[in-house]
Amino acid sequence: MNTISKKYEFTNETKQVGDYTLYRIRSLRDFGSVKAGDLGGFIEKEANLSHDGNCWVGDNAWVYSDGRVYENAIICDNATVCGHVYGNAHVCGYARVYMNAHVYDNAHISYQAWVYHRAKVYGNAKLSGSARIHSNAEVYDHAAVSGASKIYGKVYGNASVGCHTNVYGSVYGNAKISGYFIIKGNVYGNANIKRQSRISLVPINCEVYESDNIVKTVASAA
Repeated sequence: MNTISKKYEFTNETKQVGDYTLYRIRSLRDFGSVKAGDLGGFIEKEANLSHDGNCWVGDNAWVYSDGRVYENAIICDNATVCGHVYGNAHVCGYARVYMNAHVYDNAHISYQAWVYHRAKVYGNAKLSGSARIHSNAEVYDHAAVSGASKIYGKVYGNASVGCHTNVYGSVYGNAKISGYFIIKGNVYGNANIKRQSRISLVPINCEVYESDNIVKTVASAA
C-alpha cells in the first residue's frame, strides 16, 4: 500500500497486554468522523486496522493478535477485539470480540457483551448487558440479546432474548423471552415467555409459538 494513503501512525505510547505490545495510534488525515491528529485506541500491528474505508479504533479500545477491523467498523470506549469486525459494525463499552468471532453489517455490540469461538453477529442485531454469544452461535436480522443471556444456537428475525435465558435451539420471528429459561427447542411467532410463564425449559424437538403467558409446547414434526 502506498504510504501516502495511510490514515494513521503509531505513537510512542504503549500498553502491554500479556505477551502483546500495543501502540496508541494517531490519525494522519480526515475520514468519517475522525480528524487529522486525533488520537485513537491501541493496536498491535497495522494488520489489525485497515487504512481503507472509515474504520477506526478509538478511545481506549484494544485490537491485537488476530483481530481485524476493516471497511467502516468502529471500535471505541474500552472494547477489546481479537476477532473480525467489519461492514458498519460498532463494538463499544467493555464489549469483547475474539477467538475468530465475526461481527459485521450494522451489528452493534455494547456494555459487557462478548462474542467468541467462531460465533457471528450480523444484520442489524444488537447485543448489550453481559450477553455471551458462544461457539458457532448466530445472532442476526433485527434480533436483540441482553442481560446475562447465553446463546449457543440462533436468535434472528425480530426476536429478543433477555435476563438469564440460555438458548441452545432457535428463537426467531417476533418471539420475546425474558427470565430464567433454557431453550433447547424452537421459540417463534409471537411467543412471549416471561417470568410469569409456567415454563422454565423448552426441550429439544419442542416448539413454543403462542403469545399468552401460559405458553404451550408441542412436539415438533419429525
